[in-house]
Amino acid sequence: MKKYSRLLIALFIILVLAAVLWFWNGRNNSDSVTSSDALWHTISQQCIPNQQQNNDPAPCLKVDLAERYILFKDRNGPYHDLLIPTDKVSGIESQDLQTGKAPPYFYLAWENRGHISTEFGKPLKDPLISLAINSQYGRSQNQLHIHIACLRQDVYNMLGKLADKIGQNWQLLPEKLAGDHYLARKLVGTDLIIEDPFKLLQQYAVEQGDSVANYGLALAVTPKGEMLLLANRLDQAKQNTGSAVLILDFQCEIGGQ
Repeated sequence: MKKYSRLLIALFIILVLAAVLWFWNGRNNSDSVTSSDALWHTISQQCIPNQQQNNDPAPCLKVDLAERYILFKDRNGPYHDLLIPTDKVSGIESQDLQTGKAPPYFYLAWENRGHISTEFGKPLKDPLISLAINSQYGRSQNQLHIHIACLRQDVYNMLGKLADKIGQNWQLLPEKLAGDHYLARKLVGTDLIIEDPFKLLQQYAVEQGDSVANYGLALAVTPKGEMLLLANRLDQAKQNTGSAVLILDFQCEIGGQ
């Protein structure tokens, strides 16, 4: 009987140790699909070293060490790229985006929009393409990444309908986009360095006594070539996580017209 009891105790100890090791390894395995640092691990441990050592950005599409950014093909959808800093930048809430220390990431993302056309196999006009970044609470990765993809057809249609009514100050759109309420404003010009979207949204959030971390942010272009900023705010009661990426279509159905 004592031998049997000792065996049970030994088995129990082994099971506890196995559970502890599993939990510890799961939390510290940056290769885990569920890890919020998986994207950073890929670019910092694979893309950047490979570029430095072999002049090859793989598994990324492009590594620009001088401009401090990476172009990465997202596995979610065939026509979907990400612009990612080579520096460790958490996301839209990072103060690095407001101090002038960071490169103009929205400008760089827009400059790299042509790769979507290359993937699609034909030129896509600017009004068909959009950039988007989610709020701190609507993202899965804690490394800033700007989504580059096509607009959803219904969002494109709605923006075309509302474009002439949007001014150069933030205003609430009278119609929802992709099921959520959005703020919108036009840029004065098309220079995303002079009119940095991150700083313009930060200014609005401060004026509202709010935090920019609560907002998703997107860039779109009207048929007339005017640039629009779109922002949707976290609203937990309405299950809105501030995920501006929802206005994008990674299948780019609009490009087939």
